[in-house]
Amino acid sequence: MTRIGIIAGSNRPGALNPQVVAWVKAQLDEAGVENAVVDYNDYDLPILDEEIPGGAHAYANAHTRAWGAAVEPFDGYIVVTPEYNHGVPGPLKNAIDYIGSEFNNKPVAFASYGADKGVRAIEQWRLVFANFRAATVRGTASFSNFTDFTDGKFAPQAVSANTFGPMLTDLLAWAEGFKVVREQLAK
Repeated sequence: MTRIGIIAGSNRPGALNPQVVAWVKAQLDEAGVENAVVDYNDYDLPILDEEIPGGAHAYANAHTRAWGAAVEPFDGYIVVTPEYNHGVPGPLKNAIDYIGSEFNNKPVAFASYGADKGVRAIEQWRLVFANFRAATVRGTASFSNFTDFTDGKFAPQAVSANTFGPMLTDLLAWAEGFKVVREQLAK
């Protein structure tokens, strides 16, 4: 069975991220997709303190090894990312910078939100994940702070929520295909 990791994207006080993460998880549960939330906050990661880049998978610190081990077992990922100041959230970028090889030959999809639905953050994330030899699916689930949240509560409009299904279809198909790629490379 395909396993999807949901990577929580913000630890900002009062962040909207937990609501979007919960919604994404509910969508996967409803679709019968095996999944788990992975939250970098659980790993007490300081500002990047590894001497060797994450893609080398030569981790010196216990917190890096634990974070990498939490991310590794999935066949694909949905990164739930806000857009802060027209870019990616710094703490999530720091967490992703720690590791890299865990994403090799796996697909990544995005659920984003922000004033402009988080699309600029997604474009930046695509470059980051390409460096790890990960493939990012084209479709996204993107939500507006102005129309998909009401009084601070996540209440996605149908036009936004309906983008999730096609994105998930692509992510699952790619995850199955990349299993074959990883098996071939392991030989």
